[in-house]
Amino acid sequence: MNDDTESRLLTLADVEEAAQVIAQAFQADPLITFMLPFESTRIRTLLKFFRPYGEINIKHGRGYGVGQPLQGVAFWESPGGESMSISLRSLGKFLPLLFTMYPIGYFRARAVLEKTEALHKEYASEPHYYLDNLGVLPSAQGRGYASKLLRPILELADAQKVIAYTDTLSPANVPFYEHFGFECVEQSAIPGTGITVFALRRQVQ
Repeated sequence: MNDDTESRLLTLADVEEAAQVIAQAFQADPLITFMLPFESTRIRTLLKFFRPYGEINIKHGRGYGVGQPLQGVAFWESPGGESMSISLRSLGKFLPLLFTMYPIGYFRARAVLEKTEALHKEYASEPHYYLDNLGVLPSAQGRGYASKLLRPILELADAQKVIAYTDTLSPANVPFYEHFGFECVEQSAIPGTGITVFALRRQVQ
């Protein structure tokens, strides 16, 4: 494995590996553990989501990866990017989720998801880069992979003089994003969930 590998655009050949990486990276995320409380089936359910979701992002040029083999994955939405339309064929790939705990979990977490979307609209109404997901394999964390998935896009944002925005539900992630110039503009606790949404906005540097 080459630890010096720079981030690259993912291709459809990377879909399965990317899904494996991000499913493992998110298995302990507060939202995921709230939605999918049974650890024994959590990874399998996440894979059923991230395979089609990752494929759609990669098809639209939003998927980035680092490491060989793949160690980290990020999904970035660009300010002038193509709308991420979902075809009927792509939608059909989400059907296996209907036979998991995901629909119940999604309903339970609806208030969290709605608040996350509302904060995004409030603090990033202008053209911006949006970091939708970033995940590094637990075994590869602390090696700088996340930085390599952030820096190139943030440099693009600065060059284009547009802001960047992301959110997190993990308090431990806030200092990491602050290190890259993001400011926590609001934190909102969602009643009855034990989850707090942190909205993070980065001005042009």
